[in-house]
Amino acid sequence: MILRLGLALIFGIAIGIEREYRARPAGMHTMALISLGSCLFMLLSMFGFADLQGLPHVQIDPSRVASYVVAGIGFLGGGSIFLMPNST
Repeated sequence: MILRLGLALIFGIAIGIEREYRARPAGMHTMALISLGSCLFMLLSMFGFADLQGLPHVQIDPSRVASYVVAGIGFLGGGSIFLMPNST
């Protein structure tokens, strides 16, 4: 899990550096935090509820956490598009 978190952080930093180089909003710090947070939530949805799945009368849906990550990233992307209507 540490390897996955590290890779997400490195890729987020790389995207952020590229955005700062092109003078775009949401630079290195923002992209690093978004990618690290998304990775944490995905790991939680993948492995966080494994011990509860075998219990009787317990119904869980671990993919629900991952769907909220996707929706949150979509809102961030939509917000950045909405705030910059003149971008090419």
